[in-house]
Amino acid sequence: MKSRKLNTIQDLIVSNYSISSNGDGKFTHSFTPENTDTVYSFVANGTPELEAGEHYSIGFYIEDDNKIVDLSCVAKNQGVNPVLSYLFAQQEALDKHAVNKEKNDTRVTHQAVDGYYWGKKYAWREFGMHLPQGAFHAYLKEIDHPTVPCLTINPDLPYASNDRSMAYNEEGLTDAIEALVTSAIRVTPARFESPLYSKRFMIKAISAVTDKK
Repeated sequence: MKSRKLNTIQDLIVSNYSISSNGDGKFTHSFTPENTDTVYSFVANGTPELEAGEHYSIGFYIEDDNKIVDLSCVAKNQGVNPVLSYLFAQQEALDKHAVNKEKNDTRVTHQAVDGYYWGKKYAWREFGMHLPQGAFHAYLKEIDHPTVPCLTINPDLPYASNDRSMAYNEEGLTDAIEALVTSAIRVTPARFESPLYSKRFMIKAISAVTDKK
């Protein structure tokens, strides 16, 4: 997965699609979204990758003021692109990392000394917002990701509360979630399967990625 800042557009109509040779066996593909003059491009083989007039959700990076499309983050708007949803969720988590970590540090207590541990809520916000919370936790339980018992407190409540829960070791969390995403196989318009997980699961569309549920 790439670490640069991913930008996304959830629905655009491809127009002015063109392919030009770079002279080295590769080709530059470029297009503008309908009703704009903004040019997006990517390098690929000479075969068309997009269809003019069709709706797409895309991910792209800005390099020297050029908008470079990541083909692994392109989805025709007929279903969810797992990688695009994951990368979008990770960017959202990165933007809120300081807040999530501060809450995790002050609201989750445990006795582990072998690494950094995330409480269940904050682990999901940091690593898995593209998945429903239930699927996120069930998958990590099934693959036996390391956990420790913990206590959580919510200072926003009008009464003191120490709830027993568990926290996940940060080490390996990113790899575990990326493995699920990259191995996901669509079996229905809304459901996926993976050889790493025994149950079918949903991956959220970009528009549904939120830390509220």
